Amino acid sequence: MDYTRRRFLQTSLGALAAAAATGLWPVPGQAAAEHRVELVAQAAKISLGEGPEFEAMAYNGQTPGPVIRVREGQSLNISLKNRLLRPTTIHWHGLPVPNPMDGVPGVTQAAVPPGESFTYRFRARPAGTYFYHSHQGYQLDQGLYGALIVEPARPVGGWDREEVLLLADWVVADGAGLAHVPRRPAMGGMMGRGSAGPGGPLAEPYYQGYAVNGRLYPHGSPLKVKKGDKVRLRLINASSSTTYDLCLAGHRLTVLALDGQDVTPRAFDVVRLAMGERVDVEFVADNPGAWLLQANDSGQGESGLAVAVLYQGAEDRAPVRPDFHPGLSLATYWDLAAARPVAHPAGPPQRWYRQVLSGGMHSPYWSINGRLYPNSERLAVTPGDKVRLSYLNRSMMPHPMHLHGHFFRIVNFALPPERWLVKDTAIVEPMRRLDVEFIADNPGDWFHHCHHLYHMGAGMANLVTYTGA
Repeated sequence: MDYTRRRFLQTSLGALAAAAATGLWPVPGQAAAEHRVELVAQAAKISLGEGPEFEAMAYNGQTPGPVIRVREGQSLNISLKNRLLRPTTIHWHGLPVPNPMDGVPGVTQAAVPPGESFTYRFRARPAGTYFYHSHQGYQLDQGLYGALIVEPARPVGGWDREEVLLLADWVVADGAGLAHVPRRPAMGGMMGRGSAGPGGPLAEPYYQGYAVNGRLYPHGSPLKVKKGDKVRLRLINASSSTTYDLCLAGHRLTVLALDGQDVTPRAFDVVRLAMGERVDVEFVADNPGAWLLQANDSGQGESGLAVAVLYQGAEDRAPVRPDFHPGLSLATYWDLAAARPVAHPAGPPQRWYRQVLSGGMHSPYWSINGRLYPNSERLAVTPGDKVRLSYLNRSMMPHPMHLHGHFFRIVNFALPPERWLVKDTAIVEPMRRLDVEFIADNPGDWFHHCHHLYHMGAGMANLVTYTGA
């Protein structure tokens, strides 16, 4: 697909820093043992590499939090200790965990009060790239997020290097900007947001920086490669309201997985990540030099940052930026298929829900079918149902819709159903329709929402509720 045929969303990229965290990878030979992790949510002074330190929220004193790596099927025992001055939780984004472990306050658990603890226990499966983050208020935007990597039970090799890159948008001010910076009108001022009054939802802030693994370019560590290396990148968009279109100068990116689920590999010039999405890509280091992996800045200016990819012998060169010119190929849901056939029940869905996404027209609120959470409708299902959600985006903003506790498949009539993409977060473009289907196989009440944090906070959410047995 021609890159210029699709409108860019808000884009930019910060810099690469070390992703691995020692002590959070299971001991070799003991992958079946319970893996214990302690995460302490606390206020911390942080720096993104430039400018003064500012106070944000962090896990174990760092943001992003430590990378957790486990083997598929391994039991996780994660103790959350809350040293903040307000309640908090942890959501395991993308993993279909048991309902009481899902981390949504007021839905699957009571928020953990200041000074208290909560232990999350679940088996890590299936394999893939996931992340964890607070689901309390706007804490994701204040620094409470980290990567969770579930390795296949049988190790898969073939890469000379692997990097985990967490992308995040930042306001560089104490509190991460929630109380200290101007708020962004809808559509960048094209349509003014109305005021919700005291206690109403916040509009998204004007972000001052975009980071990868907590560092801004050029302050992060470059990715150093040798000619011939095959490199795997696990890209995770932990941003609150920014979507990224990424291109690596001098190379193409082969997409390996979306939301942790393998796809038939295919190379593209540009890959897109909406908030909450993960994309695994690889590239072969076959073009020596100094290059930038960069997001199209879309008017962000100097905030549109990048990661340097440096070959041996080119460490002192100025990296070449990608040229986002007409004709570049952009990976879309319609260009990819599941890597392996997965059984999907035949016949029409037992439940079919129309989900009209709207808001932003001189209003601070965002709705589904004209209703705001927590007064939105409940989507009733029974165990074993095949459920279709038909999204109709009647707004001028994209909405990355995320379903907790389940994977869904993107309905694509160009493919047999067993090859439909398997995901947990999917972006619904402005004035477009997107259909997904899931099997009701994980009982409980499950949160379903836009992963634009400020849209969710302004009402764009509802619940999938199991009934009967």
